[in-house]
Amino acid sequence: MTGWPGGSPRSSPREAPAVGGPSPPVRATPRPGEGADWLVLREGRAPRWGGEIRRRHVFGRLAARTGATVLEDGWSDRGLRRVTLGPLAGLLPGAVARRLGRSSRPRFASSEKLREAVLRTAVALTDPAVVAVYDDPVAQAATLGIPMDRGWLATLARRQRRNVEAFRWLVVPTASFAELAGLPADRVIVGGNGTDTSVVRAGPWPERPTIGVVSAAAPGRGLELLVEAARLARRTLPELQLRLWLVATNEEGRAYLDGLRETVRREPWVEIATAPYERLGETLAGASALVIPHPPGAYMDVALPVKLFDSLAAGRPLVVTPRRETATIVERFDVGVVAGGDGAADLAAAIAGLLSDEARTLAAGERARAAAEATFDWRLVGDRIADEVLRREGGGG
Repeated sequence: MTGWPGGSPRSSPREAPAVGGPSPPVRATPRPGEGADWLVLREGRAPRWGGEIRRRHVFGRLAARTGATVLEDGWSDRGLRRVTLGPLAGLLPGAVARRLGRSSRPRFASSEKLREAVLRTAVALTDPAVVAVYDDPVAQAATLGIPMDRGWLATLARRQRRNVEAFRWLVVPTASFAELAGLPADRVIVGGNGTDTSVVRAGPWPERPTIGVVSAAAPGRGLELLVEAARLARRTLPELQLRLWLVATNEEGRAYLDGLRETVRREPWVEIATAPYERLGETLAGASALVIPHPPGAYMDVALPVKLFDSLAAGRPLVVTPRRETATIVERFDVGVVAGGDGAADLAAAIAGLLSDEARTLAAGERARAAAEATFDWRLVGDRIADEVLRREGGGG
């Protein structure tokens, strides 16, 4: 699940093992601020959902390796001024603060695109080095079919453009995402996505065949498709259970969730609940396989949802629709099944085919956990990102 800090006043939808992308030569010409300390803006509150977890971890290793000053819950102009100028932050006129800031600017890494006021302060008082760009809100809203005010969409598009202009390097989930979003290839670092294997652990397998999904409660995420596919799969596996662990992040989501509950209220084999992150491992252990039923679309093809990696950490095989980047992970690590098409019958066949073979299901689950530990743990992903950022910045860590 992705989203933006603070959400939208109208509607705010919430969601490559190795760093890649074009590798320009390391800069040899010093820039103002090189050699200064690093400042890293991260998520500070207790993480609950996918986007918050990613913001917490994406530059965590960069912060540790550079001895950075870490700014948490500082998504405001005042918070950034306070950490860069100290006690003088609230006393100095803007022009004086900018002159002082030029003399010793920390290189700045932001785990999220910044609002305009904060971005102006970042440009004035720091050396903007790298920003994580893990969503394209305009393309995402269009894919999910979420009605959004034209003015708000224009604001989101302008925010993305201004952040891309301000920072030297752009960390993205996949190279295909960067291409879809029109980001400059020579400034892109492909960071991928990850999971915290110390929090999300494998648990005991359920006694009955059960499929599950963790998702935001919103249209356009394939939830209705999954319900229909489960109905069809029950013709082969009559005991099949479906667990939908959903969260409504706004009023629209709550209305959608109420409607979805109504459609399944006469089907006791369907359960709708939530999955708090601190108990995500034990919750996901209630499934024999986890499903990502994303519908077709250019944006879904280039995304790497956090739920994919949390599912791996839970030690459960995956059944996914044929979205390009998600399917690549499933096939490369042999951790599940990619449906042969986008219809409910295609997804049902993939579910029934996997769960009808217990040995195959268990083996895929073991490979899933191994992949999470060896490749996709956030500590490893963060180190790969830090390696490439520091290489491009001309310094070690």
